[in-house]
Amino acid sequence: MALNCPRCGGDHTRVEYQGKENGEVIWTVHYCTACCFTWRDTEPALSIDPAKRRKVFQIDPSHPERFGVVIPPAAR
Repeated sequence: MALNCPRCGGDHTRVEYQGKENGEVIWTVHYCTACCFTWRDTEPALSIDPAKRRKVFQIDPSHPERFGVVIPPAAR
């Protein structure tokens, strides 16, 4: 079952890792292949619930030209 991404809303997600204790899964790390967002299912709702996230943090992966540069390229 695909989980929708909290950042782009897409269903192109996969499970990256599951934390286990005594053989039981207690948290899961998910990754969105559309927008490269990674999140743990135990994070606060303000981070992972699209209804509670600030809209400024949402993106539309079909418009990569709108993505700002976060890390500038290394100086040469």
